[in-house]
Amino acid sequence: MSANLTTKNVLFAATTLLVSGSTLAGPAPYHNAEASEKAVQFAPGIISTAEHFEINTVFNEAGDHLLFARCKDDFSSCTMMESFYKQGQWQTPVALPFSGGYLEADPYFNEDYSQVYFVSKRPTVAGGEISGSVNLWRVALSADGEWQEPKYLASLSSDGDDLYPSITDNGDLYFPSFRNNGRQMYVAKRVPSGFEEPKPLPAHIYGEDAKIGDSVVLRDGNTIIFSISNRKDSLGRGDLYVSQKVDGKWTVAKSLGDKVNTPDHEFTPIVSPNGEYLFFTRIENGRGNLYQIKLSALGL
Repeated sequence: MSANLTTKNVLFAATTLLVSGSTLAGPAPYHNAEASEKAVQFAPGIISTAEHFEINTVFNEAGDHLLFARCKDDFSSCTMMESFYKQGQWQTPVALPFSGGYLEADPYFNEDYSQVYFVSKRPTVAGGEISGSVNLWRVALSADGEWQEPKYLASLSSDGDDLYPSITDNGDLYFPSFRNNGRQMYVAKRVPSGFEEPKPLPAHIYGEDAKIGDSVVLRDGNTIIFSISNRKDSLGRGDLYVSQKVDGKWTVAKSLGDKVNTPDHEFTPIVSPNGEYLFFTRIENGRGNLYQIKLSALGL
């Protein structure tokens, strides 16, 4: 990862805090000094556990409200969870009140942190059957912290699996999709009436023979961290790669290197709200564990 990328992230995070009027003092709740040079488990024993398969690590703007998913080992179902940072530690997570019983995961806060986009196989109509594919959904979070009724995003979903939504600061929605018998990253541009029709990004950015999975666009819309398998430079079953928009064009994704990628499987990348940490899942011994590392540790 280039020095320019990290500088952009730091400047962007600082600007966001100034504009939002944040009064946070001291390190963020997800701060971990050990993650300055290497990938370490996030909140071991509380959030990342030996007995569960955990994926995703997404925070509210203040960083004290965490969303993630716990899945069965075979991914037949996933339940979205939440935890709050209180008295200097993360609290025992609980299931979101609307989640459970379906494959349901990949939460991501929208541009003003008032809504969460996620994916689910829940019935798309009341009383219907479980969906045969993973679809895009959205749920609002009220000012007093109450979750509202989830809404199916029919105009954005397809008959293929639509995965891992992420939102830029201008409201554009990015997500990987297996529609049309392919695996590509799509973008649905924000317009006053909602979203434009999703359009695929150029296929060359993934690299030769690449198969993309859960991938995230950073809030500034100029960087994507991809989960990719099948590349010749892969270190394991799946690795994390980064692509940047340069002069309006996306570069071919480059590996984040061996501080993140291993012979195991790394996926579900998310960058912390302050632009300081990369969070991701590593599958070890058949189970997913949540990790974090400072972006500044990744090949500057």
